[in-house]
Amino acid sequence: MYPSFRHVIVCACVLLSACAGTPTVLDQHKLQSLSLYDENHQARFSVYVSCETTDDLSEGICLRTKYAFADWANDRKIALSSVDTKDALFTGNQLEASRMSGRAAAKPYVMAIYFNPEVTPSFGAMFDGASAVSVASNSRSARIGYRANIRIFDAASGKLVEQVPSHETINVKPEANGAPYVRIVVADLVASLDPSYTPDRPNIPRR
Repeated sequence: MYPSFRHVIVCACVLLSACAGTPTVLDQHKLQSLSLYDENHQARFSVYVSCETTDDLSEGICLRTKYAFADWANDRKIALSSVDTKDALFTGNQLEASRMSGRAAAKPYVMAIYFNPEVTPSFGAMFDGASAVSVASNSRSARIGYRANIRIFDAASGKLVEQVPSHETINVKPEANGAPYVRIVVADLVASLDPSYTPDRPNIPRR
């Protein structure tokens, strides 16, 4: 016997609320081998950030993401620029000539961060007296996370020298405002990229 649509909805809700989430995943050994920071823990790179989200309910998430990266760059005196997701930094293996001069030339590396926020809505089921099912999808978020790709170029030769993927997922209450949690996952990524730096994190609970 096949499960009813009502049972499918209930099971989906239970599984979603039971997920523990995944911590920031990033291979720091690859980054450490490049000596991205000097003996005084100062950054030896300039950084470009690109953000892309396909979630229509998440308007403004990329703007908040860029603000969070900008706070890090300002605190650490790192030259930061925003670029398009289709920029050559993410599609090619060689820096454009313009990025091998000027401010970037003062640092031995160029870091390019492609950041893709992921917001998974929470769905709830409501039942009336006739056991009819209606799906309520007006809650904000149940899971918030990201997938990212960090690319490191040699600023002198322009060659791509390292590429490191990263991802994280955290669970939040369905009625929670998702904005502070977006800042948390960005802070987690920044802390992984810059271990000597303590980013500002909103004081909100994780599930």
